[in-house]
Amino acid sequence: MMKPDKEKYFEKATQDLLATIEKMKLDKFPRLRAQNLIINFRDSFKLPEVKFETFWADLGEDMNNFNYDSDGFCRAASVDFALMMGGEPDWKLMYINKLWTYGPHHYLLHVPSKTVLDLTYDQYTNTGISVPYWLGKPIKMEFKEKDIEGRFAKALQLTTLLENNQKD
Repeated sequence: MMKPDKEKYFEKATQDLLATIEKMKLDKFPRLRAQNLIINFRDSFKLPEVKFETFWADLGEDMNNFNYDSDGFCRAASVDFALMMGGEPDWKLMYINKLWTYGPHHYLLHVPSKTVLDLTYDQYTNTGISVPYWLGKPIKMEFKEKDIEGRFAKALQLTTLLENNQKD
C-alpha cells in the first residue's frame, strides 16, 4: 500500500493522463473510450489480485518489491490500451531499452497527434526521474495470452481483446 503523499501523486498523474487525451483532439467516442481505459487501468494497478495475476508468473514473491502502484505495468498497459483503441497505425508501441539506467520502459506514441502517452510515467517521476522519451524506438506490438499483456487483460476481463488477439 502506498503512502498518502504517493497516493495523491498517483491520482494527479491519472488526471494528467486524462488531460493528455483531451489535448489529442480525438473524436468523441475514441476520446471517451481512452479516458475510460485510463481510469480502469490506473484503478486496476492498485488491486492486489490484478498485480498477482499480472506479475506472479514472472516474478513470484519479488512482485512484492514494487513500492508504487504503476510499477511494472508499462508494457502490459501500453499494449492492451493500444489494442483496445484500434492498434496500429494510430498507436505505436515505443521502447526504451535497458541501456537507460532505469529501463527498460514501454509507452505509446499517438501517431496522428504525435503525442506521447505513458500510462505509467509516474512510476519514475514520483521519485524525480525524468523519462527520456527521445530514446524510445518503435517496436512490434504483440499480444500473447501467456505473456504479461495477456495476463493483465485477463485480470481486467478484457475478453474482447483476448478473443481478437489469440494468435498463439
